Amino acid sequence: MLKVAGLFKRYKTDRGDVRAVNGIDFEVAEGEVVTLLGPSGCGKTTVLRCVAGLEEPDGGTIDIDGVTVYAHDAKTNTPPHERPISMVFQSYAIWPHMSVYDNVAYPLKVGKPKVSKTRIAERVGEALSLVRIAELADRSATMLSGGQQQRVAVARALIREPKLLLLDEPLSNLDAKLREEMRLEFKQLFRNLNLSAVYVTHDLSEALVISDRVVVMNAGTVVQMGPPREVYSEPCNRFVADFMGAGNVMDGVVESIDGGRVNVRVAFGLVGCADTGRSVAVGSRAIVAVRPESLTLSRTPSVVGYPCRVETDVFLGSMVEYVVRVDEEVLRVRMPLTAEPFAPGDEVHVNIYPESCLILSGESNVG
Repeated sequence: MLKVAGLFKRYKTDRGDVRAVNGIDFEVAEGEVVTLLGPSGCGKTTVLRCVAGLEEPDGGTIDIDGVTVYAHDAKTNTPPHERPISMVFQSYAIWPHMSVYDNVAYPLKVGKPKVSKTRIAERVGEALSLVRIAELADRSATMLSGGQQQRVAVARALIREPKLLLLDEPLSNLDAKLREEMRLEFKQLFRNLNLSAVYVTHDLSEALVISDRVVVMNAGTVVQMGPPREVYSEPCNRFVADFMGAGNVMDGVVESIDGGRVNVRVAFGLVGCADTGRSVAVGSRAIVAVRPESLTLSRTPSVVGYPCRVETDVFLGSMVEYVVRVDEEVLRVRMPLTAEPFAPGDEVHVNIYPESCLILSGESNVG
C-alpha cells in the first residue's frame, strides 16, 4: 500500500542545514495501521507531510498503492490533491462558517470527478454515521466540542474513500478521558473499514492501542519497528527502552554468563538478567533495563534484593510509584495499592528479578 524508501528532508536555517528526516524506510500493508512514534522534533510529522505531498523531500521515493508519487531521481512529485490520501490534522481544520454537513461534504463538492447532490448527501450521511454524529449534520461548526470537531475531521477525511489515511496527532487537543475513549473508537473504525493508515503520535498509550506496527523514530531516523508488544517488551537500545517506559536503565559490565543467566555488575552490585539471546560476552559493556512495575519492595532481604531507601511515594490511582535510592542509583518502583505501603525514609529492599531484566544493545556509559 505505502512504501517509503531512502526518504530525506532537510531544512535550511541560519545555522546551516538541518536533516529533519535522514534516509528512512518503512512500509504499510493493505489494511495495516502503522504508527510513527517519537519525541517532539524527531521528524515524524515531516515524514507524514512528505507522504501527503505537503512537503517536498530532498531524496528517496514514495509509492502509494503501487504508484510512485515521489521520486527524487526521476523528478516525480504528484500534487497532494492527486494522491489517493486523506489527512486529519492536529488542529482539525474545521471551517467555522460552515455546518457539520458542509464541512464533511466539501471535498466532494470541490473535487473531481463531480458528484451529484444526491450522492453527496448519501456519502455525508454514511461518513457521519461511521463516526457517530449523524444527528449533528445541521449544527454550526462553532457549536461543537473538541471531540465532536475531531469526529467531523475524520468524517471529512473518510468521505473521499482514500487508499491511505494520514493522521497527525489527532487526539492531542482532547482531555485525557476523551483521548482514551477516542483511541478505542479509532481502533474499531480502522478495523471495521480495513483502513490503511499512518498515525503520528508522541503518546505511547495511543501507539500501543491503535497500531498494528510501531515505527520508533529519533533525530530523523528509524530506531526500531515492529508489533507494539514486541517493541514494548524487547526494546533494541537505551533510547527505545526509555521512550517505551522501561523507567530504569543502568550501565554495567558483564561479569559472568551462567546457563540462561547473564550477571551484570552495575553501580550497586551484581544483577542477574535472563539471557534472551543478545550478543554479550564476559567483560563487555552492557545496558540493563527493568520496568518499574517489574520491581517490588520488601522489608526483609531476599536473594534478589538490594538495600535501598525510599525517597518519594506518588499515588497513581491503581498504583503507587516509589522512588528509591540504591547507593548512588535511583530506581522507580510501581506497586499495586493492595501491596504493603512504604513511606519516604523507610530503609527497605528492592527486589530485581532476572526474568524482568533486559540486556540492551548499544554502548553503555561505563568508562
